[in-house]
Amino acid sequence: MKKLLLGLAAASLCALAALPAFAGPYEDAEKKFYAKEYSKAVLLFRPLAEADNDDAQWYMGTFYRRGQGVEQSYEQAVYWFDRSARNGDADSQYELAKLYYYGDGTAQDRKMAFKWYLAAAEQGHKKATFDVGYAYKNAKGVKKSYSKALKWYQKASDHNIDAASTGLGLMYENGLGVKKDFRKAAKLYAKAADNGDATGRAYLASMYYFGKGVKTDKEKGTELFKDAAAMGSKYAISRLEDFGIENDLLGDAAYIAYLKKDFKSAIKIWRDRAQRADITAMVNLGNIYKDVKEVQDYKKAMDWYKPAVTLGNVEAMIAMGDLYNYALGVPRNYDEAYRLYSMAVNDNDPNAIYMFATMYDDGHGVAQDKDIALQLYQLAADLGSQDAKDMVEFYRDRNADKARWDQMVANLDSIRREQAEKKRYCDEMFYKGTLEASRRSGQYYKYSYVPPPKCR
Repeated sequence: MKKLLLGLAAASLCALAALPAFAGPYEDAEKKFYAKEYSKAVLLFRPLAEADNDDAQWYMGTFYRRGQGVEQSYEQAVYWFDRSARNGDADSQYELAKLYYYGDGTAQDRKMAFKWYLAAAEQGHKKATFDVGYAYKNAKGVKKSYSKALKWYQKASDHNIDAASTGLGLMYENGLGVKKDFRKAAKLYAKAADNGDATGRAYLASMYYFGKGVKTDKEKGTELFKDAAAMGSKYAISRLEDFGIENDLLGDAAYIAYLKKDFKSAIKIWRDRAQRADITAMVNLGNIYKDVKEVQDYKKAMDWYKPAVTLGNVEAMIAMGDLYNYALGVPRNYDEAYRLYSMAVNDNDPNAIYMFATMYDDGHGVAQDKDIALQLYQLAADLGSQDAKDMVEFYRDRNADKARWDQMVANLDSIRREQAEKKRYCDEMFYKGTLEASRRSGQYYKYSYVPPPKCR
């Protein structure tokens, strides 16, 4: 229970305050802990810990490790975590493993660390599953075993431990204990990247940049490298330096918070900037409210896109057009979407031209015209729009398929004519042949019709 409660905000404190006044010594001790009255909490937890309550022992280990209510002492932390770990507490086993791993309060002992990591992992401790996988992969306190590393990394990845997803991705990318599988590696990197992990984003960038497991896309790879570098990835920073690419995203606190999925902080910073007439911040606020599920609010998105559109921002025009085009938080209005896309087209923005092309393609807000749509798709593709390139390729394939179909129909007609002529010939021969056989047959001899080779 105590681990689930750690780190909860004021709402949890209110819930604890609602407990009966005399709920019991343990509950009273927890109240003092969450009220940050650590000295009083220590006095209440200590007798419970000495009476072998494993949760209270965990608290005592935590107090000594952090120096809360007592003078910090890793030796005492080892003592209390050890008692709780031997009583089967998974969190204490994990904390004890870390102390042995780094040699805090005890002699560094990687074998002992692995023992307790494994004990915790076998009880389902999420973080411990990663450490066990890491130990097997790198021979930290245990004999190296890629097969076992894969097993534990997979468990940790299933628990959304980003380091495990990237570690597992590296094993698939490099064929460590498993057949190389670039596609699976890319998916694992993407999983970590989607959770806001810098390392996963950097490795995914490499996959796109060099076309491993995904379609080569140097532009997207560069963008991902920049994101990862802004988040502090040394690998990404090094790669950008190798490519001679400058990173203009470094140092932007709002963007870094966004990448790390700290949306509350990102919104706060962008709102402050937007209120000082920063157009980019307005668009970023619109985008975060439009696209991020955790904070999605189409009305707020529209509220921030509107002033940016008034100030002539092309990205806001396209995004606001999308809201009307796909009925996101507003009634569908193809005419308004068409108007906004056409405004953006004037700046030769490839994304605007692509969306403009879709209006002609579908006949939304304008009379349908596939020829104009294809011309616009080609223009957007020439300006770098990948979506437009995909549509041009689609139409090219479709037209090629149509040509193949027309030829097939023509061939079929020819085949049908040949078959009809053959049937007419064979029917005629059968009639003549059976008639001749009948005429020649006598009382003792029976003649039969033998069809010509082409009719057999």
